[in-house]
Amino acid sequence: MKFFLRTFFLVVFSSCIFSQVRFDANFESGNLESVSTTDSVTYLVKTREDIGGRWFYFKMSGIRNKFIRVKVINSDVTQAMYSYDNQSFQRFSALESPQLNTFEKTYTNDSVFVSYYTPYSLSYLNKRISSWSSSPFFSIDTIGYTKRNLPLYEIKITDRSVADSLKEHIWIHARTHPGETTSSWHFDGIMKTLLSNDEAINYYLKNLVFHLVPFTNPDGVYFGRSRTNVDGIDLESNWNEADSLTSKEVLLLKQKIKSVNAIKTIKVFLNLHSQASQFCTFWIHTASSTSSSFYRKELQFSNINISDNPYFKFNDFSYSNLSSTFPEGWQWKNWSDKTMALTYETPYDVYSTGLTVDSASLAKLGERTIYSIAEYLDLSHPKRMILDNSQISSTWTVDSSGYEFFGRNFMYASPNSGKGSADFSTGIVQKGKYDIYGWWPSNSILADNTKITLKGGGTVSESIVNQKSNGAKWNYLGSLSLGSSGEIVISVNSNASNFVAADAFRVIYSGLPVNVENQVTIAKDFQLYQNYPNPFNSQTIIKYQLQESSNIKLLVYNSLGQIITTLVDEVRPKGRYEISFDGKNLSSGVYYIQLSSGNKMETRSMLLLK
Repeated sequence: MKFFLRTFFLVVFSSCIFSQVRFDANFESGNLESVSTTDSVTYLVKTREDIGGRWFYFKMSGIRNKFIRVKVINSDVTQAMYSYDNQSFQRFSALESPQLNTFEKTYTNDSVFVSYYTPYSLSYLNKRISSWSSSPFFSIDTIGYTKRNLPLYEIKITDRSVADSLKEHIWIHARTHPGETTSSWHFDGIMKTLLSNDEAINYYLKNLVFHLVPFTNPDGVYFGRSRTNVDGIDLESNWNEADSLTSKEVLLLKQKIKSVNAIKTIKVFLNLHSQASQFCTFWIHTASSTSSSFYRKELQFSNINISDNPYFKFNDFSYSNLSSTFPEGWQWKNWSDKTMALTYETPYDVYSTGLTVDSASLAKLGERTIYSIAEYLDLSHPKRMILDNSQISSTWTVDSSGYEFFGRNFMYASPNSGKGSADFSTGIVQKGKYDIYGWWPSNSILADNTKITLKGGGTVSESIVNQKSNGAKWNYLGSLSLGSSGEIVISVNSNASNFVAADAFRVIYSGLPVNVENQVTIAKDFQLYQNYPNPFNSQTIIKYQLQESSNIKLLVYNSLGQIITTLVDEVRPKGRYEISFDGKNLSSGVYYIQLSSGNKMETRSMLLLK
């Protein structure tokens, strides 16, 4: 599939020549208005402004082995980018960026491209589309054409074997302000994740339709504007005008969004932007300007996103009243809290965590965006499972007060209530190593000594967590390694010094079981074989082999980690053994056999079916 401009037109950008040094922006997305110098060393550059003049992108030639200082007088760049081949961009170092808007360097090549941040042009987008189009999940349509005859693309990513009407719909658009190129690299990471052919992602695509608009302002991108289209209209604040006063781009977008909502109301609406502030942010809209339910949805999605996110912190959030002039406001005005709608901004220079912004980190933010959407919608795949309290049976009290619990509600037990434990189960999962995370609400009345027990693969792991802190995010609790298929059970004990919350857990497959590497070493001392038959109805045979005389224990556990019976507890000589196990008095489920000697052990799961 080829992508091209509908018609050809002349593009005129500035160029200036000083002695042998030439400044040129006569190319796509270029922005340069004027250049002046008094000494042929320091050059004062002015960009073509619309609402501000932040974005610049130009070429300097005739500069080999020359020290050149450039000050962009109407921008706010901290550390600009440069490239000798107009493809691989890197930052000017801190020493080469001595003050705001200034960069200086002795160049090794005759020409160099410089920009506010790494460009993401329409031509580059078309190349990316050509590579994405090989995926069976990818399709593309043109919503319409701008006044300059540039295409307004809509990309759809979904599994087309499932009808769109049966799936939830997600809307994500970027580059309303054309100079905000980090939003395109964020968008690129979203595309990379959706087309990664990952098992969990492919499962999401059976349940979700992604409507993705890479450039809402293709004219502005092509002609190198900072914040408006070529007619000087800020598309971001053009959503509440009469049609006669609304730009063609926004009219086309409104028409498309209405058609999507007619199939099924958009569930998540993300408006990707960039900001000069040195942190990521979500613009969370106040409950007073929307509703309590809408505000809670925004908080939940935002809190999910910053979990496991090295580029984003809790206090990075921004708050505002929702205005109908913006796309989220227009969506709210028409479909209210049926949609969770947010503006998501990424910085240009550094994150609040101190890490540097680059295209790789922006791609990781794109990946986290997709997993956040799936977690927010409670989509659970065997390799990325969400265990919500709504899926379990318990005598604990159900509550939905506050804003920062997971899902629809959470459960709690009061101190010394004697309510026992709230048990969350994965069901049978494949062998492997699993990382486990817990979520609880933010509330100071929760206990600081809540006991959470992880059971699986013959291992029982207990940890004491402080639920007074670290609420409203995923907290890492530990890992379990299953040498064969089996069940993971997470238990929250109600016996604590204060209220205990049981809200949600996340279980992520992270590779082969760690004990696989150790099985060869263990087998030198003893070997536990899989029981036969397995599954079994009542009786099964357990076999094991000792390489030398050993003091051994052979135990059977249930899925809660409780010992059902001790089959062997004595010294036995070298040899091969088998023993019959009778499960006639047990209920159906997964049980574990564990052979141990000293500090070495082997565990296998067995399935009793009646």
